[in-house]
Amino acid sequence: MVTHCASRAAGVIALLLALLLALAAFPSAGMGAERPAPVDPILVRLATDAPSARVRVIVQTDGGADDAVRAAGGTIGRRLQGGRTLAAELPGAAVPALARDPRVRRVAVDAPIRFHADSSTTRFDPGQLATLYPRLVEASDLWTAAAPITGKGVGVALIDSGTAAHPALKRVQRVTVHPGLPMDDRLGHGTHLAGIIAGQDVRSGGHYVGVAPEADLISVQVTDSQGTALTSDVIAGIEWVIANKDSYRIRVLSLSLTSALAEDYRTSPLNAAVELAWLRGIVVVAAAGNRGAGDINHAPANDPYVITVGGTDTHDTLDLSAHEVLPYSSYGQTSAGHPKPDLVAPGRRIVAPLARGSIYQQLYPDRIVEQQYLRLSGTSESTAIVSGVVAQMLQARPDLCPDQVKWLLQQTARPIGPTATGAQPVPGAGAGYPSGTRALAYTGTVERANRGVTPNWYLAAAYVRTTTSSTSTSAVSWDAVSWDAVSWDAVSWDAVSWDAVSWDAVSWDAVSWDAVSWDAVSWDAVSWDAVSWDSAPAD
Repeated sequence: MVTHCASRAAGVIALLLALLLALAAFPSAGMGAERPAPVDPILVRLATDAPSARVRVIVQTDGGADDAVRAAGGTIGRRLQGGRTLAAELPGAAVPALARDPRVRRVAVDAPIRFHADSSTTRFDPGQLATLYPRLVEASDLWTAAAPITGKGVGVALIDSGTAAHPALKRVQRVTVHPGLPMDDRLGHGTHLAGIIAGQDVRSGGHYVGVAPEADLISVQVTDSQGTALTSDVIAGIEWVIANKDSYRIRVLSLSLTSALAEDYRTSPLNAAVELAWLRGIVVVAAAGNRGAGDINHAPANDPYVITVGGTDTHDTLDLSAHEVLPYSSYGQTSAGHPKPDLVAPGRRIVAPLARGSIYQQLYPDRIVEQQYLRLSGTSESTAIVSGVVAQMLQARPDLCPDQVKWLLQQTARPIGPTATGAQPVPGAGAGYPSGTRALAYTGTVERANRGVTPNWYLAAAYVRTTTSSTSTSAVSWDAVSWDAVSWDAVSWDAVSWDAVSWDAVSWDAVSWDAVSWDAVSWDAVSWDAVSWDSAPAD
């Protein structure tokens, strides 16, 4: 396979620090400094169930944490060369105290290694599915391949309302941008999506298996105790994902949410954060939204870099010619002239895990299936499906960069509706359904999407300020930029020329212009600075 993936994104991890400096009201990205270091769930259980048992752990530190291990009653085994890492043994009861040490960044299980050949069998049987969506994106075909492709080894970060405990969610790590709040799912949105991405359904006979059932799901909870979130919460979550992408092997970021404010992608702080994740090597999959035709100017769906996903009604058939775009699935050209969405996936009557006691359970008791699952509709569900497909792709082809993943999925997509039989493209359907089998069978040169696209103006201004003496971004060939050369310390939010924005192209119906002084905007203080969740429970 021939690739064209320039290393233009490495080294930009520090940009979000600049975002935080520029937007002082945003939550701190350094969540590790305010809460214990991440601890593998099995260690948490051991600390409770067998506190006297000695456990073997790998401790990632900032250096000089030997005394913390010894103070916890532990003994140090070997020192690894990478990341100031220690292998140690200590009592299970001492794990929480070790995690609270400010020098400790993660406490992981030092698990035994099993040597065995790949099996041609899989635990996930497509014949048992009660849902169509894994088959429609041809994910289930890959489960039964000679070397099963289930997303194994790929981290998928889901920035959402959190995830509740559920029998189908076996491979989930949880973090929150709100220190002190419990890590659960008050709303019920995130739990539903987590099951679509990586649910294993061990108790219902394999009826509701997710697209990539062995992907590692990292649930980043951005909602507060009422199940609501602000844009700044989402930006803080994105920053955490970028800062921890290597530790958690995060290759995919799933965003089934949109800002309540319509805004050009070039001037949006949320788009700046999303593009940073993309340029850092993370495939960002975003919901188109549930606002219908012509309303596609909400971040992050409006960003030309990301994979924006619309929703379809399958009418409960595998015949793609009968599939239709959901009437409320957003589509159209953005204010910057980019057509969206890029792909679509099933989004009506999707059955996935229920968060017990959640707001969704209270609102929709008639949608509960087999007591443990919930039926919802919307582009959120479609986005989760495509996120799982991307995880499968990256398991099989880990060398692909985000631009290549996007290009390949669009190039090998299956059209829906009359287009499936050769008619004109269906409005709002993008390139169609992603096909895991087609994408992985592709043997030609994998090109790069997003050629000729100008980055968010904050990122563009930072590049120009730190690499040239010019103050203009117009002369830069963005396809050839090496992001390694950029020093983000010089980022200035004032570098964006607000006078040059074409505000007429954006819908500002909810904004009182007389009340806004752009020179003094505090994004968190504006009433429309909020997040909407793109599930539409109505059938």
